[in-house]
Amino acid sequence: MKKLSAVLIMLVFCAGCAFAEGEASRKVREGTLAYSNMTIEQYKDFIDEAQSQNVWNYYLLHDPKYSEYVAAMVTQYIDVYTFDSMSEMIMALNAGKIDTMELSSPVGEYFMKQNNNADKYITFIYTQGVNYYLSMGFRDGNKWFEPFNAAIKAMNEDDTLLLLKAKYVTDSANKNLKPVKFEKFPNAETVKIAITGDMPPIDYIAADGTPAGFNTAMLAEIGRRLKVNIELVSITAGARAAALASGRADGVFWFWFDKTTKTPRDVPAEVVLTEPYYSYDTFMYIGKKISK
Repeated sequence: MKKLSAVLIMLVFCAGCAFAEGEASRKVREGTLAYSNMTIEQYKDFIDEAQSQNVWNYYLLHDPKYSEYVAAMVTQYIDVYTFDSMSEMIMALNAGKIDTMELSSPVGEYFMKQNNNADKYITFIYTQGVNYYLSMGFRDGNKWFEPFNAAIKAMNEDDTLLLLKAKYVTDSANKNLKPVKFEKFPNAETVKIAITGDMPPIDYIAADGTPAGFNTAMLAEIGRRLKVNIELVSITAGARAAALASGRADGVFWFWFDKTTKTPRDVPAEVVLTEPYYSYDTFMYIGKKISK
């Protein structure tokens, strides 16, 4: 039997999922973005490993009317479903194909702000106590790794990243995220960067092709500092490693990891990571409200 504590976040969460009434025997269906280098079973092992080291703490935020479902769900397990994009995952949640979706805190908080008036989503579980980091990934030996890594390090030191975070993440309450402009340098080299573009306000490209959000703003600043032209390459979450291996892209936004487990969560062995450019200590699990 899986450790109860290792899956408690999903078990308790589903006290408020739409399927809860009359279906307490069904497994909890968790949606998450596709991994670049990890199977679903390895993902579950990662949860167990992290929990065994007591690095996660859980707490519950919910309306009291959901409390009666908690006891009925604590013996359940989880089924994990991966999606190539956040848009696909939201569609699956709305269609009742999954019960909850896992999002990083900045993405989850933005989603809840934009859907506040719909009154159909609820956030139950935050996990905290671990720092998670976002980094750019390059294939080992790519000539652009060192320049990009140095630029990100400098932007950390001179507080540029803090300013970009304030502008493109903290102040992103409006539906229309601030567009990002890329400067063009005649006769300069072009660096191809793969981006999923589907996780506002961190990683986003609008339907009309306009880049926005924190990642692209940071990338535009790196282009200005290095005097290179940036070409954005659109990929899905699960294609990040393949984009590097095939040479389709020089670098990839994003790879994420933590420093608490023995094995990197989702970083292929042939990929080298830059200095972290963003960190957070919270995950959000979002489901649909039930009527009662």
